[in-house]
Amino acid sequence: MSQPATLNLLWSEEFTDHHAGVLPSESWNFDIGDGSHVGLVGWGNNEREYYTKESVSIKDSLVITAQRHQEGSDLQCYYGPAEWTSGKIHTANKIGFKYGYLEIQAKMPSGVGTWPALWLLGANLLDGVSWPHCGEIDILETTGANPYQIQGTIHGDGYFGENGATKIIQSPTLLSEDFHTYAISWSEDRIEWFFDGQSYNVINRSDEELLGKPWPFNAEFYLIMNLAIGGWFAGEVDPQLEKAKLEVKSIKYYSVNGIGELILH
Repeated sequence: MSQPATLNLLWSEEFTDHHAGVLPSESWNFDIGDGSHVGLVGWGNNEREYYTKESVSIKDSLVITAQRHQEGSDLQCYYGPAEWTSGKIHTANKIGFKYGYLEIQAKMPSGVGTWPALWLLGANLLDGVSWPHCGEIDILETTGANPYQIQGTIHGDGYFGENGATKIIQSPTLLSEDFHTYAISWSEDRIEWFFDGQSYNVINRSDEELLGKPWPFNAEFYLIMNLAIGGWFAGEVDPQLEKAKLEVKSIKYYSVNGIGELILH
């Protein structure tokens, strides 16, 4: 489909005009540290950042700020004193999504070595189902090394990491110049990706099942937004880069033709 059909708004975050600069605790959690405490050193990707609450703020929009730190930081990463702090927030055990149309209005950071992501993980991860068996839907993943690149991907058992089912397109303008909308329309048998309202990728359940691969996307998922620095996907960090910002103006979640469920915990 070129556009979603009948939409009914189920949930939204309008960061531009409410919460008095405070991220609402009834909806959002913070990840803290470098991942070592949960057995994911460097968050499983050799990332360089240490996540802190202080790296997330609201001023006209939600802002996740990655900041370089000079030698001697008192925050300890797996490689020594933290070179960077940044932010990562998610809705696990607070708000879940199953099917529907999820749209995020965001402005990407600039700088080689940045790795912003707007993505979903299967909520059964919280019950002990390991990744990638739980499933992952990347609404958007991109890097500062490819400042025009838009990538939408799914990961599951047999198609994960560098082998995720994916498609890449190029924006006509730098993604860091302005806000754009990144969205998925998700149903039992297909996931479709949109950039500024235009469809650019469709993956059908039958595409994967014909290849003998499972489809773990018929369950509750939760939303994650973060700005990583370095790691296997982003590559080396520009030594001149000191700061970068991922800005999110709004998140909107709709049912499509009556299909879509908001799950409140």
